[in-house]
Amino acid sequence: MMSFITTSLFSQNAADIKFGKVSPEDRALMTAPGADSAAEAYVLYDVLDLDINQDPDGRPYMKEFRHRRLKLLTEASFERADVEIVYNRESQRLYALNAMVHLPDGGFEKLNKKDFIRERYDDDRDVLKFTFPGIREGAIIEYSYAKNDEYITVPARYFFQEDIPVRYAEYRAVIPYIFNYLSLSNSSQIYDVNERTTVNQSYGGEIMRHSSIRWAMQDIPAFTDQPYVNNFQDYIPQVRMQLQSVAYPGRPVQAVFSDWKSTTQKMNDWSDFGKIYQIKSNSNKVWKAISPQLAGKQTEAEQAQVLYDFVAGKISWDGKYRWLAENTPNKVFEAATGSSGEASLLLLALLKQAEIEAEPILVPLRNGGSPIELYPILSQFDHVMILANLDGTPTILDPGSIRRPMGLPRVAALNHRGFVANPKNPRWIDLQVPKAVQTVVAEMVIDESGEAEIDVNSRLSSYFGFRGREMLDEMENDSELPLIDEVIEKFPEAELVSHEIPEGDEESGPLSLKMKMKVPVGQPIDDYLYVQPIMCPVLDKGLADVEKRLYPVDFAYPWQQRYISTITLPEGYVIDELPDSQRITSEDGTINCTFAIQEKGSNQLSLNFTVSVNRTVYQPSEYGALKQIFKMIIDFQDTTLVLKRAK
Repeated sequence: MMSFITTSLFSQNAADIKFGKVSPEDRALMTAPGADSAAEAYVLYDVLDLDINQDPDGRPYMKEFRHRRLKLLTEASFERADVEIVYNRESQRLYALNAMVHLPDGGFEKLNKKDFIRERYDDDRDVLKFTFPGIREGAIIEYSYAKNDEYITVPARYFFQEDIPVRYAEYRAVIPYIFNYLSLSNSSQIYDVNERTTVNQSYGGEIMRHSSIRWAMQDIPAFTDQPYVNNFQDYIPQVRMQLQSVAYPGRPVQAVFSDWKSTTQKMNDWSDFGKIYQIKSNSNKVWKAISPQLAGKQTEAEQAQVLYDFVAGKISWDGKYRWLAENTPNKVFEAATGSSGEASLLLLALLKQAEIEAEPILVPLRNGGSPIELYPILSQFDHVMILANLDGTPTILDPGSIRRPMGLPRVAALNHRGFVANPKNPRWIDLQVPKAVQTVVAEMVIDESGEAEIDVNSRLSSYFGFRGREMLDEMENDSELPLIDEVIEKFPEAELVSHEIPEGDEESGPLSLKMKMKVPVGQPIDDYLYVQPIMCPVLDKGLADVEKRLYPVDFAYPWQQRYISTITLPEGYVIDELPDSQRITSEDGTINCTFAIQEKGSNQLSLNFTVSVNRTVYQPSEYGALKQIFKMIIDFQDTTLVLKRAK
């Protein structure tokens, strides 16, 4: 059982752990305990210790000390002996490095200074790398380091649970009373049973009151992976804090953040945000290049389409997600490349030049954490998009690919909510996108060996269409065509005979695709032929495999997949038993499934398998009622028809 332990219970155990000192019992340990006995590795000890100090110039800084000890149980864990620690080269300093490997036979080896390698990680960060030598099954790797950070607003987020079991994890913090930190942890995961005490110690040469905080957990099982999860880290037990205010003695309380309206007003005056798109001189060169193309465009939607296509087609995304801009729209245009934020703010500047009503939308990316709406925490945002009012219709614009049309943000940005950073009307909105629809119509003729010749006509719209176009752009061989990957995953011996994309197909929007295939859909056994008629699965089987859903089911966007087939049976075979046609609907009406199969003449069947999901998120508490629906859909997609040789 996973449990939080109060300070008094753990004081003795924590004090016993010294760097470099490993017990004979831990050396001999070769499996994790209990249900995790098959785990590849086991965290024996992990502690993060945080202090707020003051530098000689009177500026506060954070010091974090990390001590970690890990048991490698199987060969599959050896890659964990390659450690990388990423840090900001401008604001953080990494030092006091120690690392050693303890071998099962009692030997050990300590890493030297030359074993720690520092390299450039990206534009803002460096990485410290080191590798433990001579590892083997049963080895224990151990390392510690200190990190100073001049930015004290957001301390490191600490996770107690990992992808392998953890014996003991602890977070400690000693914070001067003048700094007021707010806990942002998920209350359903962090149970407030920790003990906080007050201690007196020095801060900047002055003895003052400090809050001493300790959270600890022991015997934590490895977290369980489940399909269709977003913001997974939100559901892991953790400590997450944000500086709310500072109160120096004899001075008024200084709020670090106040409310969204005042924060947005400040952002509006930033040279790397509000002024980027509001000051016309920042985008005049770009406007001069594109404005002639607006001639004759009567509606706002037509004008916005020209501007969107211009930015999406001319500005190459550099792969970086940002919501602030390092360069003006003119400079981004000249370089023909920029971050996600620079492309969006360039487009926003052009929309303003065209006098089209438009506002920036800030979003955290999927799997980066659920949006925090209560407090104006800007560090949560990764990306900026645009909300444009086009002829009275609100439309989200997210340039980055000419293949992705207006109104279709990138999937990574679909974290369900976005903040409209308009100083006159700051607000949170739902990110509503069109339903993705995939329709596959198959004419299937099966021979007595079970092989089928299949003519496929498909149409993919919205996100299915965009993904299909990306696959066409990137494919190196025909097996990477849209839909083919799904068919081959289910039928590895499937063969593509030919394919065709209708002439005049546009660069973006719905995609039509015709294919001829040979697919071994049947298996003959004696006088029977067992046929799987559905080539394209719609749900991951793991969705119905668990008794208890731990995390919300998150589909990113609403979708519908429709598979329609006419099946011609082999000569001399008849259907032994026809599955029942069924229609199922969730209680709230947001999930609908139709499975209909019937005879169509003497040797033909018609099949309609359609699944529609109109909601994007289902909470774990709803899983009990939905599990049976998910299971039935998965059973339908795996349907086997039994054909019998006629006598």
